[in-house]
Amino acid sequence: MNQIYQYLPSSNVIFLSSMQHTTKKRTFEEASLVFQMSGVPHTIVFDALFARERLGNNSLGGGVCLPHCRLAGIERPMVALVLLPRPIPIDPMPIDTKPVDIFFFLVVPDTGNDEDYLGLLRECITMLQDRKFCEKLRRSENAVEVCSCVMNWVPPSSLINETQDEKLSQEWEQLNEEVEAAENKTNPVKAAPAVVAVENDLPHHE
Repeated sequence: MNQIYQYLPSSNVIFLSSMQHTTKKRTFEEASLVFQMSGVPHTIVFDALFARERLGNNSLGGGVCLPHCRLAGIERPMVALVLLPRPIPIDPMPIDTKPVDIFFFLVVPDTGNDEDYLGLLRECITMLQDRKFCEKLRRSENAVEVCSCVMNWVPPSSLINETQDEKLSQEWEQLNEEVEAAENKTNPVKAAPAVVAVENDLPHHE
């Protein structure tokens, strides 16, 4: 079982029509409109996604792209999946130069800590680099089948172990911080003695 499926309702899966003129911008707009149903204005999501896109290429190769960003004001991650009937070239060009037909959008809360959702991002990357999984997505005929593919995808054991190790490390750090805070509260640091100015008793030399 993976943690991605819980953030992808069938309403967030989009099949663009072959009759539409599809561009990268249009794909981002469609995803942003889906996120608006979660209460976030689509212009805010669109701007945040494109701002992150300008920092570097989010293509994973093999016709797959993972646009992602952090966003203040949301309480949980949001996912949208846009499937194109025909691959389109994107800029910047993917490393393998292949056009893209799978756009997987990931938006996470901006908590100020990059580690909070790093595990989720790694899981998304691993899933989308699974070529067999991506071919199942391409063969899906509706949103229910897409969500079923995502739900049934099992992360490799190496990723599960890595995620568990990170979680334990974070819990250990948090526990240490709580213990340190409790100790500081019980034994507050004594204030340093004030420095008092005194008169110099030494005789003055004329």
